[in-house]
Amino acid sequence: MGQNYFKLQANTYREFQIEFGKVQWMYYHMTTDYNGFGHGIDYEHFEYERFFFATTDKELDDFYPRQMEILKQGALVALGCEVVDLLDEACRDSKVYNFITTALSNPTIEELPFEKEALLSMKNALEEEIDHAWTALPSGSILMDKLEEVYKRYVFQYFKDMYEEGKKGWIR
Repeated sequence: MGQNYFKLQANTYREFQIEFGKVQWMYYHMTTDYNGFGHGIDYEHFEYERFFFATTDKELDDFYPRQMEILKQGALVALGCEVVDLLDEACRDSKVYNFITTALSNPTIEELPFEKEALLSMKNALEEEIDHAWTALPSGSILMDKLEEVYKRYVFQYFKDMYEEGKKGWIR
């Protein structure tokens, strides 16, 4: 199964903008309605499978590094949202599980230790018994802790960074 990961190029720039907006919407929804991960966050329209290992064309390398990082981080957040929904509904989905397994076998994951830990905690929680009280199970509890860290590192930090950037313009 070959994965078609996104590559930012001149001809994919419009898609990049649209997908970036979807990440912002997901982050906004998480922050205003949940203050973290919860059931039913609006992530479904963002294709985390394509953006988890997204890359940039050499010509655009210097122009959008922070935005590309946010897009890739958003892929992990969206995947976490899907895993939480599956666990809350006491369901499993082979497509999600297979994506996690494939991502863990991608050599690039070794350069991303935090993401690897998050993926492993998702995989372990999905391998536990099916139970609506999944957060009380050992791997489910570990996953909740890891997702809280994902939220703080990526979602909360995104808004904090925007605020700090905005403050720079106010100070003269």
